[in-house]
Amino acid sequence: MMSAMIEPLDPAAAAGLVRNWGFVSHTDLPDRAGHAWLTIAIRPQPTLEHFDPERVEYWATSAGRGVARTIDHATQLPLDTEFSWGRVQVADRLNVVNEWVSFGGHLMAAEVDGAIICVFQSEAPILRRGGHSQGWDHGAANLAAFFGRIKVAVDYLPGFEGRVATAAPRVRFGAFIADLVTRYRAAPALVDMHPDLWQLIRGAESELRTSEPHVWEEGLALAAGAGLVELPERRTAV
Repeated sequence: MMSAMIEPLDPAAAAGLVRNWGFVSHTDLPDRAGHAWLTIAIRPQPTLEHFDPERVEYWATSAGRGVARTIDHATQLPLDTEFSWGRVQVADRLNVVNEWVSFGGHLMAAEVDGAIICVFQSEAPILRRGGHSQGWDHGAANLAAFFGRIKVAVDYLPGFEGRVATAAPRVRFGAFIADLVTRYRAAPALVDMHPDLWQLIRGAESELRTSEPHVWEEGLALAAGAGLVELPERRTAV
């Protein structure tokens, strides 16, 4: 993981990163602010030398609601748009997949030297969630479970889907950290079972509280809106 901010990528610049690969990612881990990216190459023909993506599936927001989107050889290019929270998945010609989970961010895709180069970028982590050619990042399973709880709130709370949709990726990240820290503090056995993850999320909480207090407060409020945490009582002077 790189702790320093890295320069944003465009498809032309990212093409060199996937010259010999189907995808390359700087996924970051949930312990500090960072710039995460995922670059994917869809080539006209499989190379048979590595994982060869032929389809990218992700989520976007339309009129305040989540919609599934796909990039493949039929997609009209270039793309310069936002992607939303949830899963990003790549599949090859045999429908073998690799998967990530993300808080949302910016997406660009264009044809470069005959290949479709897709670049997902975010100011919040993009975490590997396993598949054919990669492992799992710390917190990826927890993030997938968090999104499941958010979807329950979306289904039952009027207007909540739009609230999540308009939140910034860092705010969604803050909501995730608030939820996870609350769960771990309520269950010390989880701390004993996953000490490395506990250190990561404690570090993320401290970083948000100190460096991005407005993001932390908005994330905490978003998690509270889903019924995942309780907001601290605010004392007033008398």
